[in-house]
Amino acid sequence: MEQQDGGGMAATRTEGGDTARRALRLVEAVAAASSPVALQDLADAVGLSKSTAYRLLRVLQEESYVTRADSGGYRIGTRLMGLAAEVMPRADVFAGARPMLRALADLSGETATLHLRAGDEAVLVLGAESDYELRRAAHIGSATPLYRGASGQAILAFLPADEVTAIVQRADEKTRPEEVERALSMVRADGYALSQAANHPGLLGVAVPILTTTRHVAASVAISGPADRWTARRAAAFAELLTERCARLALLFETSRPSATAS
Repeated sequence: MEQQDGGGMAATRTEGGDTARRALRLVEAVAAASSPVALQDLADAVGLSKSTAYRLLRVLQEESYVTRADSGGYRIGTRLMGLAAEVMPRADVFAGARPMLRALADLSGETATLHLRAGDEAVLVLGAESDYELRRAAHIGSATPLYRGASGQAILAFLPADEVTAIVQRADEKTRPEEVERALSMVRADGYALSQAANHPGLLGVAVPILTTTRHVAASVAISGPADRWTARRAAAFAELLTERCARLALLFETSRPSATAS
């Protein structure tokens, strides 16, 4: 059985895996909250009965992925914090990036997202959503190909030439290498990437790379929204401010190499 993931790509669903998925959704809901979350609120957020949510949370609590707060709500546990420390050893980088993303979302009126490279994909690791009802949703962990879309191309354009060639060669059969190379040349010349409906129908995005002083591309930041509101003209005009903010973010990455990056 297949379903469409957030990036529009087909993902195989393992039969009998619903229990694991429900537990993961609970972990995500607890991790996303700024304060302990009540059982009923978690059940409602994930779409489970209170009894099912409680049963899963008991297991997660036994394994230290969540813990009970004095208030009675649930918060992240020591096991989850330990894993976070393993995969994001420089948590201060992301703590520093969060308010800047919020400021960018407020200034543009659209959703601001931070993306890291993971193999041949760009992974959304942090986001600040637009206040509009109709907006780009920032689904943490969603991934899109580096060669397709603004957030990925802003990273790909500044990787070493041999890596770029290898990634483009591994692209799906619908991708035309010459078109990708042409798009990457424009990104290098302009300093930003612009794409419409490349990964998400109806959305337009502009993205800028986060480059360290050694020209290492650490990440990218994208601003995206509905194309009829966040037009190519508006997005391109916003690119200068986005570039200036990404230069500030680069200082946070100077002594950090995101461990989400894998070849």
